[in-house]
Amino acid sequence: MSAELPELQEGLLDDATLRTLLADLRDHATVLDVLVKGGPSELATLAENDPTRVPEILRGGARGVQVRYAFDGAEWRDTLMPAPGGVRLVRMKIDFDP
Repeated sequence: MSAELPELQEGLLDDATLRTLLADLRDHATVLDVLVKGGPSELATLAENDPTRVPEILRGGARGVQVRYAFDGAEWRDTLMPAPGGVRLVRMKIDFDP
């Protein structure tokens, strides 16, 4: 039996789009956790479950932040990383249907 890999979506977000995304997550999704990756050999650590703090965390030197949330009957994972010209978003949807 082979497991299907989740579908990935990627994009580059400017500051305004990032702020809108994070406010939408806070207001319309159930944020399960926010994980911060500080460095190449550091384990991810939990941050407070306020996704609107992501820009501040990234400006503070984090390599990336993953926001895990529930929305529309599925679990989603948005990984946000600093990138030239903005913030790179990698989005994965986790379906739990059998």
